[in-house]
Amino acid sequence: MRITGHKVVITGGSTGIGFALAKSFYERGNQVLIAARRAEALEGAAGQIPGVFTAKCDVASDGDLRRLVRLAHETLGGISVLVNNAGIQCNDDYPNAPAKTVLEHVDQEVGINFAGLVKLTVLCMPLLRNQEQAAVVNISSLLAIAPKQSAPVYCATKAAVHSFSKALRWQLEDTAPSVRVFDVLPPLVDTAMTRERKGSKMPPASVAEATLQGMARDRFEILVGASKKVARAHRIHPGLADRMVRRR
Repeated sequence: MRITGHKVVITGGSTGIGFALAKSFYERGNQVLIAARRAEALEGAAGQIPGVFTAKCDVASDGDLRRLVRLAHETLGGISVLVNNAGIQCNDDYPNAPAKTVLEHVDQEVGINFAGLVKLTVLCMPLLRNQEQAAVVNISSLLAIAPKQSAPVYCATKAAVHSFSKALRWQLEDTAPSVRVFDVLPPLVDTAMTRERKGSKMPPASVAEATLQGMARDRFEILVGASKKVARAHRIHPGLADRMVRRR
């Protein structure tokens, strides 16, 4: 797949992996619209990437999703690459945390990490299908392969994204072959979400570069960094992969 000359929409695009992807796409001659919940973060991102478009959007809101698609049509003239990157992680102690808190967090994680991703993909599909070449790029996680014990729902949503990506890819192969579906599985990345986490963290720019290289080579499942090692272990000995990741 070519990775230049596209009309790109990126959710969660103001920081972390999303921002790195926005920068990489823009530098390769693509039009880019980044969406995020915080206006100040969008302003900061736009200041670093002159010419990028921005949209305040909560992907858990159906109204915001519809407005985002309309804005993309108005500003970019359509969408040829949708990057579903927005995500939130809540590390709750399920046996001991207050039920009210856990229920709120479940709604947030499922709504942002999975339901919003699916809904936005559906809303963008007519615009994507109008393009000669198009792609849906879903940012999943190493945790889709082997979960960690501290974030059960987050891991479940990433596993759902991984499964959804594969099934959608099969559907589009039959009905809309011009639209590719890429599933990106990064390891621990140095972002605001992982600021308090210890251990080796991959720079967001490295994830972005691996993603674009994978797209250019039509590698529909893009394993990044340490995710390759865990995926190999999971194929040979799933229990070993679980032990590698469980307490991260």
